[in-house]
Amino acid sequence: MKNTLTLFFILLTNISFGQIIESDTTTLLIPVNVGKSILVDLNDLERLKKQEVTYKNEIQQLENKVFKNEKIITTLEVKDKKNNEIIELKDSKYKLVDEENKQLRDDIKKIKTKNVIIEIVGGSIIAALTYIITFK
Repeated sequence: MKNTLTLFFILLTNISFGQIIESDTTTLLIPVNVGKSILVDLNDLERLKKQEVTYKNEIQQLENKVFKNEKIITTLEVKDKKNNEIIELKDSKYKLVDEENKQLRDDIKKIKTKNVIIEIVGGSIIAALTYIITFK
C-alpha cells in the first residue's frame, strides 16, 4: 500500500500544469495483495466453471431419470386402472353366479318339497288301495 501511494505521489509531482503526458497503458501497477486476490478469484472462477459443467450434467441425468420414472408411473397407473376394471368385472360375474346359485337352491328346495308331498300322497293312495284290495 505504501508503494502505491509513493508511486501516485511521484506521478503527481512530475505533472506540471499544461503538460500533456503520454501514459503507457500496456502495463498496470497493482498492489501485491490485490494481485493475489485476483489470482485467487480467477482460480475460484475456473473451479466454479468446472463445477457448473458437472452440475449441469448431473441435472440433465436427474431430469432423464425423472422423465423415465414419470413414464413408468403413467404405465403403472394405466395397468392399475385395467386391473381394477378386471376386478370389477370378476366381482360382477361372481355376484351373478351367486344369484343363480341361490335361485337354483331355492328351486331345489321347492322340488324336494314337491317330491316329499308326492311321495306322501302316493304312499297314501297305495296304502288306501292296498287296504281296499285286501279287506274287500
